Amino acid sequence: MEFQFKNSTDAMRGKEILRTAGIRAFVGKRSGEDGCYYYLKISDRNREEAAELLDKHGLLI
Repeated sequence: MEFQFKNSTDAMRGKEILRTAGIRAFVGKRSGEDGCYYYLKISDRNREEAAELLDKHGLLI
């Protein structure tokens, strides 16, 4: 599962928030014809909890 972010700062903040909740996440960058974005990759089993945490902190696009 991947969550997209508009910049690396938000992706790193998201990773730290998830880490403190015990959720492992990896930051990456994708680029292509539609532009580039950063993402957090997490396990599918943590998808709902991660989405709630990221949304609570205003980080989801």
